[in-house]
Amino acid sequence: MKCRIHSDRDAVAVCQKHEAGFCQECCECLNIDQCCDCVDPKLYCKFRTQCVIWERSRDRRKKEIDAGTGVKGAG
Repeated sequence: MKCRIHSDRDAVAVCQKHEAGFCQECCECLNIDQCCDCVDPKLYCKFRTQCVIWERSRDRRKKEIDAGTGVKGAG
């Protein structure tokens, strides 16, 4: 399977719900709008508990929140 953003690259993570792949670069960059991110984060997905894409994007969002405020949950 190829990356949904970079069609010339092989996917290293696959969205099982939408059968969309993401390459290594997409899964490691920090631009949440263009990265390996859940396609439908607000909709139910039966694969979410085992989804590499969801875990990576969730971890990235946590790091961005912590870096932006210094303390998670502060606002």
